[in-house]
Amino acid sequence: MIKKVVLFVLCLYFQQALFSQKGFRIGPSISLVSSRSYVLDSLPDNFNFRFKSGFNAAISLQYGFTDRFTLGTGIGYTNKGYRVFNDSNDNGNLLKHNFGNLEIPVNAIFKMRIGATSKMRALAGLTLNYQIGSTEKVLKNNNNTFVISEKSINTLYPMLNLGVEIGSEGKSGNMFVFGVYYKQSFTQMSELSIYNSSDLSQQRLFALGYRGSYVGIGISYLFDMKNFKREEEYFY
Repeated sequence: MIKKVVLFVLCLYFQQALFSQKGFRIGPSISLVSSRSYVLDSLPDNFNFRFKSGFNAAISLQYGFTDRFTLGTGIGYTNKGYRVFNDSNDNGNLLKHNFGNLEIPVNAIFKMRIGATSKMRALAGLTLNYQIGSTEKVLKNNNNTFVISEKSINTLYPMLNLGVEIGSEGKSGNMFVFGVYYKQSFTQMSELSIYNSSDLSQQRLFALGYRGSYVGIGISYLFDMKNFKREEEYFY
């Protein structure tokens, strides 16, 4: 599947013309994202955590001031989370959860100077992230011998955006963009307390943190707004 996506992107890359970036464009974007928790206490030998997949779906708006500089923003929904394993538990050794989030990014996008026909862009900026829904949740396995209690620390927090993109422009002026992105949170989003019982009044085994940072691979299709202007009518 990954090979087909890469082949599709390369075909579009070579078939379409070098993009100029100038002007206003708007369109949908979607990304596959991956994030994980991190250790706050010492991690017992029988526990481990791994990356959890999710997605981002957004409406992107970009305005190209010059051939080399574009300002981008938009609004999107991000589904991201974590996975924790208890390898010694036969009654359910995996607990996982994804959080729903609203994101509003503001990015400066620069066309890279890699030869006269470069189609690559570098991206840097900030995102304001808001966690949707409940700020506390308890996850349990089949017999309550593996329990995670979530507690939100910050529901609204900023993130640093970094990315590299390949863009191309069709004859209509519409743009196709493929990118690899990283978003780093400036603060902790949630704390995860791990127990071996549903009695949360007892001492927890250890704690994990979740910042909400993630890496993603995404595509966007941006429509040139000049294509939506009505043609002037002349009467003689």
